[in-house]
Amino acid sequence: MVRRNILTVAGLSFALCATVPFAQTGAAERHTLVIGSGEVTGYYFPAAGALCRVVNKDRPHGTSCAVAPSSGSAANVAALKSGEVDFAILQSRAALLATNGGEGFKDMGPTPELRAVMSLHGEAVAVMARQGSGIETLADLKGKRVNLGRPGSFQRAMAEMVLEAAGLSEGDLSPAVELDLAEEATALCEGNIDAAFFTGIHPMPEAAVAVDECNSMPIPIKAKNLDAYMKRNAWLSRTVIRQGTYEGPKDDIPSLQLKAVLATTTRVPVEDVYDVVKAVQANFPAFTRLHPVLKGLTKAETAKDGIVIKMHEGAEKFYGEAGLNK
Repeated sequence: MVRRNILTVAGLSFALCATVPFAQTGAAERHTLVIGSGEVTGYYFPAAGALCRVVNKDRPHGTSCAVAPSSGSAANVAALKSGEVDFAILQSRAALLATNGGEGFKDMGPTPELRAVMSLHGEAVAVMARQGSGIETLADLKGKRVNLGRPGSFQRAMAEMVLEAAGLSEGDLSPAVELDLAEEATALCEGNIDAAFFTGIHPMPEAAVAVDECNSMPIPIKAKNLDAYMKRNAWLSRTVIRQGTYEGPKDDIPSLQLKAVLATTTRVPVEDVYDVVKAVQANFPAFTRLHPVLKGLTKAETAKDGIVIKMHEGAEKFYGEAGLNK
C-alpha cells in the first residue's frame, strides 16, 4: 500500500524534512507509524508533530513516526478506515459520529473498528457579552441580540449546544445573528449585537479584540441542567478559561469544550499503541512544552476527558498499569 504526503517531523519547530511515498521509505527495514493530523496551519498538525517527536526520541522497538497532513476529522476517519494512516487526530464528537455512521459520516458508513488512544487539547467556548448589555449569565441571553455564527460552522454547532444546555433555543434570542467569526468583535463594539460565541484555543485573537476595544467580558457557562445535558452528550467536557487569558476577569470562567482525541483502529497491534502511549507519558513535561496548544494538559486528562468511543486495548493496558484509568 502506498501512503501519500507523509511529512517527517524534525526539531521543536516541526520543520518539514521530506514528502515521500511510504513505499520509498524502506518499510521492510524499519517500522513507521503514520499519524493523520490536519491543515498545516491548524492545531492538529503541530499536536501530531509533538506526538511523533516523543516517539522518535524513544524509538520503542525500533519504531519511528511520521505526520500526514489532512483536511480534518472526516478525512482522517477515511484514512484510518482505508489503512492509509495508523493513528489520527479526531474531534471527540466526530469520533463518536464516525463510529456509528452518524451525521457527516452517513455516506462513509459506520466505522466500528475506531478506537481511542488518548485525549489531547480542547477547543473551549467563550460567550462574550458587550459592556452594558446586562448579560451576566446564560439565562440573560434571552431576548438579546446574539451571534451564533454561520450555519454549518464549528462556532454555530457549539453555540447551539450551549443554548440547549442552558434550556434556550434560537427562538429565545432577539434575534439570532449569523456573522462570521471575523465580524463578531466589530459587531459587539459597534453595539450591533449584545453577545457572541467564540470557540477555539484561547486566547483567541478575535475575542481579544472584543475585550481590548470595548471591554466585552466572558460570562460563565453554567446551568442547572448542565450535568444532565452532558450525560446525554458525552463528547463535551468541562473546562475553564483561565484568569489572565483575557484582560478583566479576576477568576477562572467555567466553560465547555470539545477535545481532540488521538484515535486508531483495531487493526493496529496492541504493542504499537502501548508503545506510543508509553512514550508520551514517559516524556510528558517535554511533550506539553512542544507546542502552546498542549500547555496545561495533564496525564489524567489524556486517559479520560472527551473519550466517547471504545479505548484501544493497548492504551487500556498502559493506563491500567499506570493507574490512570480510575
